[in-house]
Amino acid sequence: MRLIQLSLTLTVVGLVSSCGGGSGSSADQSDIAVNVSSVTALPEGDVMHYGAITVSDDIGVAFDVVGSFYTLGQGVSADYLLTMLNGETTHCQIQDDGVVDFEEISVGFTPYVPDSEKQMVSAGDAVVLSTPSGTYVSLQEQTAGSFLFYDLPSGSQLPQGSIPDELVVSVTGSLEIPPFMDALVPSIPTLTGVNFNTDSSVSVNTRFSWEPSGNPQALVRIQTQTAGGFFREDGVSVACVTPDSGTFTFPPGIQSLLGEGFVGEPPIMSRLLVNATKDSDTVLFVVRESFAEEF
Repeated sequence: MRLIQLSLTLTVVGLVSSCGGGSGSSADQSDIAVNVSSVTALPEGDVMHYGAITVSDDIGVAFDVVGSFYTLGQGVSADYLLTMLNGETTHCQIQDDGVVDFEEISVGFTPYVPDSEKQMVSAGDAVVLSTPSGTYVSLQEQTAGSFLFYDLPSGSQLPQGSIPDELVVSVTGSLEIPPFMDALVPSIPTLTGVNFNTDSSVSVNTRFSWEPSGNPQALVRIQTQTAGGFFREDGVSVACVTPDSGTFTFPPGIQSLLGEGFVGEPPIMSRLLVNATKDSDTVLFVVRESFAEEF
């Protein structure tokens, strides 16, 4: 597992969830939560666990595979979790220096469920990714500090080349997480044509653009942080996941939280496609991610 180069070792201070396309105006209907722990709008349900396996490429070349699993502090609606990354919704988070969460330090996208009472749990000994011709990679359960996750064995690397087609994921299972067999890894085109209309930095008014895939379920992730933020007490990061429409500007609520004086580093952008499945009280997100060339 590679750690993200952005300084995303951060605590959430702002969250936007909105329906609609990739423009800032589509987020006007959203509420801003100053602290995620205060969010009470999550629809209740019977899902008490979730997991994510993310398979990433960098400009079409196999780059990273990582997995993690969680117990939630409250039951969440299965319909909500199964549709929150279906290509129709924009989610943004602003974060400042603070508590380190796994989804903030992993390169690969890990879906975020706005519940502060989550805990990483085991899903068994191994997570295996395979094709009709055999095993592609096998991820082992590993720990680092308080983190429990699934990664390639020490000294191992992904096979060179592109991510294979017809790739599926199988999870051994544990007391908390049921076994999953042959969950499909979506196929996704490489993210191309990425650009932003400000010089070498990001502002609250920056317009991001890219070549859309034409897949209505695809999403694009855009991440940046305050220029020099790692060395600044007031540094923040902002990460948005938005429909793959070809264009995006920060929603007004996020612009307000960032402030007119925000100056961000050149963005990191990737395209996502998520296959979400449910078994018992657990939702498994299988994420295919393609990173664009860095600016």
